[in-house]
Amino acid sequence: MKFRKTSVFFYTVLALFLASCSTSSFDYLGKTYPPTTNPELFFRDQDVPKDYEVMGKVMAEVPYSKKLKYVQAKIEQVARENGADAFILSDVNIRSNGMVSGSGGASTGGKVRIGGGVSKTKSNELKHVEATLLKYKN
Repeated sequence: MKFRKTSVFFYTVLALFLASCSTSSFDYLGKTYPPTTNPELFFRDQDVPKDYEVMGKVMAEVPYSKKLKYVQAKIEQVARENGADAFILSDVNIRSNGMVSGSGGASTGGKVRIGGGVSKTKSNELKHVEATLLKYKN
């Protein structure tokens, strides 16, 4: 029985730790067309040289440590896969997703000890980037 208490405690701490790790997400909402090969990049809608329709939006969130070049490449991949001819990177900001706190205990000789472990509290900052996917009108 004591082994089970130790296991439950260990897995609870592990689950809290894994939940606190930031991951990247790239969500697309919009229309899909046959894939394209090389969508153009713009930063303002006034710079787009052709008539277009807005296909949809990509919302990306990545850990603060990720480079914006990585984010741009992943958004370009989403644009290609969904058939965009171009995309506009429009909103880039840093935001905090709250405080993350975790602690751990130690177990020896089949006894569960609470406390005396490692504790860490931090604020997870994320880079939030939005892009608009475009399809040129013929």
